[in-house]
Amino acid sequence: MTALPRRRRNRTWAMLVTTLVVAASIPVLGYVGAKAIFDSRGGRDAGADELPVERFPTTPVGLYLTHDDAGALSSVAVFVLSPAGIGGSIVSVPVNADVGLAASARQSLQQVYAEGGLEATQAAVESLLLVGVDVAADSDPAQAAVFLSQFEPITVTLTSEVPAASESDTPLSPGSAVLQATTAARVLTAGATDPQQATRQGNLDAVWAGVAQAVGPGRTVATPSSTVPASFDELTTRLFGAQTQSRGLTASALTGAENPTNVDAVQLDRSEAVLVFASIAPGSLSAPAQGPRIRLEAPPGYDEQIKQTIDQLLFLHANVVSGAQVASTDEVFGQITFGTPTVRIDGVDVTVQLGTDYLDGLTP
Repeated sequence: MTALPRRRRNRTWAMLVTTLVVAASIPVLGYVGAKAIFDSRGGRDAGADELPVERFPTTPVGLYLTHDDAGALSSVAVFVLSPAGIGGSIVSVPVNADVGLAASARQSLQQVYAEGGLEATQAAVESLLLVGVDVAADSDPAQAAVFLSQFEPITVTLTSEVPAASESDTPLSPGSAVLQATTAARVLTAGATDPQQATRQGNLDAVWAGVAQAVGPGRTVATPSSTVPASFDELTTRLFGAQTQSRGLTASALTGAENPTNVDAVQLDRSEAVLVFASIAPGSLSAPAQGPRIRLEAPPGYDEQIKQTIDQLLFLHANVVSGAQVASTDEVFGQITFGTPTVRIDGVDVTVQLGTDYLDGLTP
């Protein structure tokens, strides 16, 4: 296993220090409504009143890669510590996720790793997910087995067959299985050169779901801390010291005119990825677009509608840097109101609060 410290990228943004609270209860957040937020002179300069500043909690991020014995990238997982400093989240990312983001430039994470190794893949993941990575590591099958041994036995639900590791081995059939670390590592690394990596993704997600389940209330002895881990080992010790959740990311195949070179690549649901990391790692999100940095607040149960809103904001070159579930007041109907801020959230230009009337008006 090799580890790579984070090359943190400091960004300086010329910022109108304003926090706008927006209660949006209109049937649809169209272009005109969103432009009203972007172009408005409503709100107040928070700095003028020297408002108290709230900062995002520290949510350090780690990147864990595995590769097969030949060096082909076989799995990608992003580890995020919770604001408490122990426990957190695992997000499984497709190894064939496209990082070129254009039909003429399709390139998968597997191709990036083959050409540039861990460092290049870290940079590609940071660009793809708009999240900074603090520490990173990669493992071959034997190293992955050692890493996973702390969680065995690992209960998984396989979605496709896993090929045999050798002639004396037998394939693993789809369905529920209880795995030892060596076999779980085989799931993460076998089939890395298959031409259609999408068929493996369900199995990769299943391993990380099994790991999260095995962690339970905590598998390691860790002390809560707000500091950024100095190493990958320190991050994982803290991550697995308390309850951990796991999830994958939705992706769609790139075919035809969208993929003229026929690269094995899939397109991540960008709004879903932004929603996930804005919720679990707001302190680590970057803001590369020229528009304002936006915090979205919405009541629970509206993930699809929030994703639609994020799509529209990204289209307008906004940066969604934070997300939270809050109770909806629905005090305003059919208009946008500009409220006087009581605090300034460091790194946020606009807070958008979505009401249930607006959200109910969107088609999930």
